[in-house]
This record gives sequence, structure tokens and C-alpha cells, in this order.
Amino acid sequence: MKNIHRYNFFKKKYGAHLLADVVRISEFRKYIQKTPTHRLTYFDLTFITEGNEYVTINQSKLRVQCGDVICSTPGDVWTWERNTALEGFALVFEEDFFQSFFINKFFLNNLNFLKADRLSPFIGLKAEVFSEILEFLEKIRNEIKGKDRSEHVIRAFVYLVLAKLDNEEKLQNKSSLDTLSEHQNNRHLQGFIKLVEEHCLEVHEVQFYADKLFISANYLNKIVRELLGTTSKKYIASKIAQEARNLLNFTDLSISEISDQLKFESPSYFTRFFKKSVGLKPKEFRVGNKPS
Repeated sequence: MKNIHRYNFFKKKYGAHLLADVVRISEFRKYIQKTPTHRLTYFDLTFITEGNEYVTINQSKLRVQCGDVICSTPGDVWTWERNTALEGFALVFEEDFFQSFFINKFFLNNLNFLKADRLSPFIGLKAEVFSEILEFLEKIRNEIKGKDRSEHVIRAFVYLVLAKLDNEEKLQNKSSLDTLSEHQNNRHLQGFIKLVEEHCLEVHEVQFYADKLFISANYLNKIVRELLGTTSKKYIASKIAQEARNLLNFTDLSISEISDQLKFESPSYFTRFFKKSVGLKPKEFRVGNKPS
């Protein structure tokens, strides 16, 4: 595999422009078999109803089963077992599906399980909550395929699913709610995280992000240090290192090609950066971590 296969949202699947869908795993299993490792350009919440297998999102690997939810944000790299026997439903949507509806443009950013700095892409739900969400997903499917489809009704049910997940995730991480609330209420931090997700593979300089937010680099660094416990530069570097690990793990790109793709001045500079971030040289990491 020369590069990681990318799947984009099928906006006109139902003949009209619709930015949300609910799909059974069985309906996209053929794509998993073709490219078990791939990148999605949209949000994906996959609810497992049957099976017991490993799924990897970026560098997070977990054995999932009935009641588990896999939370993916645009750009995440998935790895399934090629002949997966998992069953379930994927709720998929584009950010623009909500942007024109909610006054709060950071609605999705305020959901901890869809944040770039989330602790884990996996959530385990209680049986009754999982069952309730499955009912919502079935209503979304029925509405999408109905003759008089209403995008407002679909959006309302998607919102209910997200709200249920948000509530459950917060209950499971109650001890860190104060810190998470502080994160959510800081618009500069949320703006920085969003900008890094969009631009970090092309632009590595902190000043670029500070300029975009109309604040000084020093003030941005103060916010990031206080709320994330790291520096702006280190946060950007962690995202670049994550993408470098993905490319080393899941593609056959050479070190030089990866260096070029991630906009480093030279392969030697990329190697120094990777060794400092990960503790291994790129070739050493690839040898020790290449999937079988």
C-alpha cells in the first residue's frame, strides 16, 4: 500500500444533498475487506451489536464487542480485521450537517468523545442506553429512506444520539469534569485545536495559529499550557508525530516521501524530529510496528 486509502462522504447517496447517514457494517464490509486500513474524512460513530474483535483508531487498539462505540473524527485512520465478523451500525455525518443549524459553532468541539485530544476513541455503554440509541438509529434510517424525508427530523435524532453519548461519557469521566468544562469554555483553545487538526501537516509554526486566532504566540502558549499541560509547539508536534506513525505503520512510503508529505525541510530533520518525539528513528519504528 503506497498510501492510506481515503474514504469521502457520499453526499448524494439518496439522490439529494444529505450530510448524514446510518449504515450497517454489513453494507460496507466489502470496503473493509478491500482496504482494512483507511482514513475517513468525516465523523463516524460505530455501534457494535455483535462480534468480538480488535479495531484500531490511529494508535489506539481495543477489542470491541456488543455495547461498544467507536468514535472517529475526520482524518482518523481505521484498521479493521480484513474478514471482520463484527455487526452493528455506523452513524456518519459531516460537520456542515450541524453548522447551519446551531448558533454555537463549537457544538461538535464541545463533545469530549469527538475532541482531537480525547483520551480514547472507544466508549462502553450500559445495555439500556445502548438499546435506546439503537432505536434512535433505526428512526434515522427510516426517516432517511422515507418518501417525505425531513432533514430537521434527522438532525434532531442525531443530536439526541450525541447528547446521550456525551452524558454517558461525562458520567464515566466525572473526576475530570472541571478540567473538561474549562477546556470547553475557552474559545481560543477550541479554535487552536481545530486549526491544528486542519493545518498541522502543512504548517508547523506556532505563530501561524496565533495569527489565525488574533492573539500573540505567548498568550496562546499560556492558554495551552494551563489547560492542556503542554506547550503549543509540543501539541502541534504530537499531532505531526501521530500522522508520521500512521504513515510508517500503514503505507509503503519511503522516509523521504513521508518527510516531504509532512513538510519537513529534509529527511534528516524529520528523522531527528521523530526520534525526539517517539524515541525511535523512523526505520526502527517501522520495523518494530509494521502490521502483519
